[in-house]
Amino acid sequence: MRKFAIWILLTALSALALSIHTLQQQYEEHSAEFRILYRDVALKLSQHDVILTLLSAASDPERVKKAFPQILILKTRAPEFSATEPQLAGNGTYWLNGQHVSLLIDLNQVLSTLPQSNAFRTLRLYWHDTPLVVLGDATTTSYWQWHKALVGDSQPFELSAGNDPDWRHLPWISMLLFALLWALVIAFVSRYLMYKRQRVLADLRAQFSELTRLNTMGEITAGMVHELNQPLTAILSYNQTALSLLKQEKSAEIAPLLNAAVVQTKRISALLTDLRQKMHSDHVPLQPINLKPVWSRVLMLLENELQAGKMKIINKIPDDLPPFLAAPQWVEQILHNLLLNAIQAQRDNAPKSAWVEIAAYPTERGITLTLTDGGPGLSEQALQNVFLPFFTTRQGGLGLGMALTQTLVQGLNGDISAENVAGSGARFTLWFPFNAEEQTP
Repeated sequence: MRKFAIWILLTALSALALSIHTLQQQYEEHSAEFRILYRDVALKLSQHDVILTLLSAASDPERVKKAFPQILILKTRAPEFSATEPQLAGNGTYWLNGQHVSLLIDLNQVLSTLPQSNAFRTLRLYWHDTPLVVLGDATTTSYWQWHKALVGDSQPFELSAGNDPDWRHLPWISMLLFALLWALVIAFVSRYLMYKRQRVLADLRAQFSELTRLNTMGEITAGMVHELNQPLTAILSYNQTALSLLKQEKSAEIAPLLNAAVVQTKRISALLTDLRQKMHSDHVPLQPINLKPVWSRVLMLLENELQAGKMKIINKIPDDLPPFLAAPQWVEQILHNLLLNAIQAQRDNAPKSAWVEIAAYPTERGITLTLTDGGPGLSEQALQNVFLPFFTTRQGGLGLGMALTQTLVQGLNGDISAENVAGSGARFTLWFPFNAEEQTP
């Protein structure tokens, strides 16, 4: 629409310039014709003065009228006629008086015999603002007007002419050619600007890709620090407890702690393996996932945190929940991050008031899972930015847990959202397709 408007504007300006130039040429041509007409009329009238000086009362009127058709009557001047001013006789005629004779002159004949008189729409001769003769259409005012007084004491007339532009002779073909030219220019400029814009976008994409790669490396590094911190802390706690029990010679209680440390070590190994898969391949191996065992494993991994916070777990995952295809380590990591976030959100709760509820149910094309906690909920700012990298409301937090969780959910073609629940805390709702290769509905 913008290109069309520019084309219309340029075409209109070109047509206007051509029209003005052509109309100016027409005006100059008509002005030249008016100057010629004025010269011829002045010559005709000056002839009348010469004739008066040559005629006498004995001159033959017929010979005079034959030589000068505009002279209708030649007679001896009447005493009442002035010898200095013409006497109007009506219908474009007037008496021109000399010393001895008077001439009745027909101005219609004077004007009609001149070739330039046909070049004008209206032609007039005035005397003292009184029209003597009018040729052409006098009912309307012409677009162009020319006026000039005829020099002479005996015939002090004023010549006036009018004409209109000849619209038929405007340069219509040139206007059409200019319209085509502007269309080609606009098409060429548009193509050039589009090409230039594509080049700029390509350069920006290349720069953005480089920045994204560097940013991704930073996020991966920060994410691995975030994910490895919890199992390493757990291993340290288990080993310190085992050493304490060993000093107390309570060897029977050491084995479960070492087994838990082994589980956390395997978790670190799985995280590193998963990282290598992400960096070397876009394909993630999918397996049928039964949600209940995965949730039980997450509870075991966070057993210390759950016991420290005296957290009540409400499990509403049905036994007949159908499995879905996904990456097991990814689903475990998602649930781990959500549960850890719920635990940390309820650290300031009253004793034995912390709780987490997990529920799941099948939909037409996948599994919907909700995780609700009894914390204070999310602030308005947190609701808007909870999945942004490095956004955190916790002192000392990295702000990567929820960002990584969303990345993993979206990597499985799922969806995740956060909201506050009246009378409870925050609720995260997730949707996983039965096959992770399917798209979010």
